[in-house]
Amino acid sequence: MSVKDDPLAPKLLPREIRLGEFVASSVGRQPSSLNPWRTPANPAARSIKYLFQRGGYVALILNACFFAFLAYWLRHNVEFADLTLQLKQIPLQGILIAMTINLFVLLFYASRISTLLGGGLLSSLMIATMGFSFNALMPFRAGEGVKIYFGHSYYDYSIGGMSAAVLLEKLYDATAIVVVSLVILAASHASLVEPRILIAAAAAIFLVFCALLVLRRKGALWTLPESRFVKAARLDAFFKQAGLLVAGHSAARTAFITAAIWTTNVCLVYVVFKTLLPEIDVDVVHAMTILTIGALAIAVPSSPAGLGIFEAGIVAYLVNTYGVQKERAISAALAYHFSITAPHTLIVVGFLGMALFRWLKERARLMTPSR
Repeated sequence: MSVKDDPLAPKLLPREIRLGEFVASSVGRQPSSLNPWRTPANPAARSIKYLFQRGGYVALILNACFFAFLAYWLRHNVEFADLTLQLKQIPLQGILIAMTINLFVLLFYASRISTLLGGGLLSSLMIATMGFSFNALMPFRAGEGVKIYFGHSYYDYSIGGMSAAVLLEKLYDATAIVVVSLVILAASHASLVEPRILIAAAAAIFLVFCALLVLRRKGALWTLPESRFVKAARLDAFFKQAGLLVAGHSAARTAFITAAIWTTNVCLVYVVFKTLLPEIDVDVVHAMTILTIGALAIAVPSSPAGLGIFEAGIVAYLVNTYGVQKERAISAALAYHFSITAPHTLIVVGFLGMALFRWLKERARLMTPSR
């Protein structure tokens, strides 16, 4: 069952979000403010809207502080002349190949969201790329909240269903990270994470999946005690929407797509570093290790897109494992980071550009006096 069909699904957000007026026109939909039968959003949606509006100022300040520190560190630890030389020597062919492979990764992500929400592939692709792009722009993984907001306000998915879908994505990805780490541990007798912590994480994820299995078999949905606050905030609807998605999603297909995502990502890392650093002997296990380092760095809710932390982890691994020159390792890490960030950013910029063009065209039509 699609989450969109849930009669408890909240309505679209009110007109204060001006972006919705021209984005709605780009997807062939009427803005919510022009639909009189649509009511204002519930308190949960208004909270997300408020954070979306005000969070930009906080993100701007945090980003400025972070990049000031990053510039200070680079100035005292990196030879910029050597780094510039290494960046100029990056083969463009390797970047283009990596970006092409990353497009397939994005399609897999879109397919997973489509499977969880029961929606179309195109809308799921836009939800996924919107989340990735705002994660690249804002710290603290704020893109996940933007993903929920965007899916709810522009594609009518319920807040509870979108929230549950995002959490399920994280659960499946965390499982993949644990599985990949166990493979690295078994293949090379080296571990990025303390084995006891790794085993504890695997046990915790196993228990979570057992709980999900019980939920799916019994069809049981969690309920909240009735109170005036619960009814006013519509938390009962929120949890029912989330419970319906958790109990009704295709676990086997979602797990298969997650495996495809991570397998393709391993191939991406292998191809990138074989191309960028042909002098080192990168095998599949080392590619899995670099992928895990990058995934853990991005997962840390700190800088936008894990910038700085992402490169630091990969550079440390390349320098300590292969003895790569520091500036060359930084250039390779930056090129890899760019190749996995540029595709979804270009998709979102194209979508918003097309939306703005159609909105301006529609506005000009409405302002032209009729004869």
